[in-house]
Amino acid sequence: MFLCGDIDRYDLVDLARQALAKYANNVFLRIIEAYQMNEVIRVTVYSQHFLDLVKDLDILLSCHNGFLLGPWLESAKHLAKDSDQEKQLEWNARTQISMWFDNTEVEASLLHDYGNKYWCGLLEDYYRPRAAIYFKYLIESLQTGKSFALVEWRREWIKLTNNWQSSRKTYSVKASGDALNISRWLYDKYLRNTNYRDQDTDSLASSSF
Repeated sequence: MFLCGDIDRYDLVDLARQALAKYANNVFLRIIEAYQMNEVIRVTVYSQHFLDLVKDLDILLSCHNGFLLGPWLESAKHLAKDSDQEKQLEWNARTQISMWFDNTEVEASLLHDYGNKYWCGLLEDYYRPRAAIYFKYLIESLQTGKSFALVEWRREWIKLTNNWQSSRKTYSVKASGDALNISRWLYDKYLRNTNYRDQDTDSLASSSF
């Protein structure tokens, strides 16, 4: 198999993205099932597996310009007439794809994820740490025997969002990586064998996936 051009690479990355996103949804459901059954080891292992998957998805998305965060932010900044306006326009662009700014310290905007995207950079620097915060509180709940710390989780999630929106970190505007080889690698790693879902807790805990 070979890729003829840009459209082929886009389609391959998009197809792999969709397959892995569906797989990620299944992993997330396993996390919730394990939490409801008070199985802290399973929650811990599945959560790390989910976070590893998001990191790898970010690598996949870096293979095509159509899945990069950088062009979105740079296009907003290029409209600015001075440095203050550039900062404001970048903040606006980041806010539109994360959480709109009608939140409080512990109440998230109803428009969070209003314009969410599968973009390289956004997954690694925003969605992955956001998921890690949620999983942290799930695990703490099981370890302490207390209810899920909803207010504390919301506070940390909103703080992460505000910090990311205010960040001036720059992101690549050019794709990198071999879409075909990376897609094959991810297929072998996550989709070729999904028997891990039927293993017992001890096997899961000792597995590196």
